[in-house]
Amino acid sequence: MLLDSTLREGELFRVLPLRKKLRVAEILAELGLRRVEVTVDYPPKTNESEIRPVVQYLNDRGVEVVMHGRAHRSDIEAFAKYELHGVAVYLAVSRIHREHKLRGMTEEEMRARLLEAAELCRSQGYRYVRVTLEDVSRLFVDGSKEELDELLRFTEELRRAGATMVSLPDTSGLLTPSQASRFIRYCRERSALPIACHYHNDYGFASANTVVSVLEGVEEAHATMMGIGDRNGIADLYEVVAPLADVHGVDLGIKRERLAWAYAEFSKLTGIRLPWRHPLSSDSRTVRAGVHQAMVLKRPEGYVPAGKLRHDFSDLTLAPSPLMSHKVFVDLARRAGREISEEEARRAAEHVSQLYLLHGGRVRSSELREVLRSVLGFDVPDEVVRSYFGFERAYVLLKLKPQADVASVLEDVVNWPEVEAVDEVYGDADLIIVGKVAMGPDNLVERLRRRYQGVVEEMKVLITD
Repeated sequence: MLLDSTLREGELFRVLPLRKKLRVAEILAELGLRRVEVTVDYPPKTNESEIRPVVQYLNDRGVEVVMHGRAHRSDIEAFAKYELHGVAVYLAVSRIHREHKLRGMTEEEMRARLLEAAELCRSQGYRYVRVTLEDVSRLFVDGSKEELDELLRFTEELRRAGATMVSLPDTSGLLTPSQASRFIRYCRERSALPIACHYHNDYGFASANTVVSVLEGVEEAHATMMGIGDRNGIADLYEVVAPLADVHGVDLGIKRERLAWAYAEFSKLTGIRLPWRHPLSSDSRTVRAGVHQAMVLKRPEGYVPAGKLRHDFSDLTLAPSPLMSHKVFVDLARRAGREISEEEARRAAEHVSQLYLLHGGRVRSSELREVLRSVLGFDVPDEVVRSYFGFERAYVLLKLKPQADVASVLEDVVNWPEVEAVDEVYGDADLIIVGKVAMGPDNLVERLRRRYQGVVEEMKVLITD
């Protein structure tokens, strides 16, 4: 079972207003998530009015809602305000946490607190009660085998007290995949409770650790959209689901074919951009080396996993660069309805390489088309150029008139297909819009001008590749 914690762990990275939380909940339900985690309210910092609508929305769609809080009576009593499938309580178990965060709490006091919490949760009738042994992976990494074994034996007492699952988080992101595999195998052999895994990404291994843990048989794995969470976050939903489905044939009940859509929606909604190295970023579909480009024109799966081509994107783009293949231009001309020789194609490649070097690696579509026209002797349609080399990206800074409703403009524009992100800002602009720009009268910039000509006070446009 996969548990999504975007609305709990993810809020440690970016706190969202209620309308966006509800949209995230909708995206998660659409993906097929069967279990979603939210946080308990902590008045006055957070309140019930921000949480109840999300819980209700997920309940109405048959999603199992798990509420997360401390192994403390006040949090457990707060759970009772909501209609929940289950609850999760946590307490640190490592010596460093007990001494420096929990003010010298002893092992005996820690166990008593956890047992009391499990019993109280059971008394409230929850079908799912997860007890989290925070920072437990440190015992494995440090070689504290006796302490770890004692805690694993303690899971039998937790089970009798009412716990239905134990979470063994890698709180400080200490484990590598080989260690994570051994850690889960060791714990599963000794735990009286089903195991949940929750990996932090401090060394960049959270997703890989989660994949190997699922293969080792954990009953629940935790992830978030984009892996967002405290510090470097936790396991990335895509990076867990996609390789398990495509490579290992493990079905976690998520709509694999909808992940790219979900990430694009989430990015636009939150303004969190996918980094270039993420498997769903625009760079993930850009092929730069010439020999790679020549291959992907024939068989793209030679360089891009077939599962990604099938589910995430089929339209690879080829970066213009000094290394690009002349075969790109043979194929490009053919797409434009022309045939050119190998020599003409090589000459076109040389000119584009010189253009690329002259402009420091940044080539505009209009410049590229002009070079091709002068070298090849005919116009290459802009849509053909874009199909190979992608769109240009625009950063549009909008300053709206004082009477304009900034929120309504944002809500409208974020749903435009060519828009990648919209951020509300303060100062010389009200909104920054990031999106793809095509040539012609119906591009992003012209659409903004036409639609909001009565409310835009000033527009600044920056174009990049």
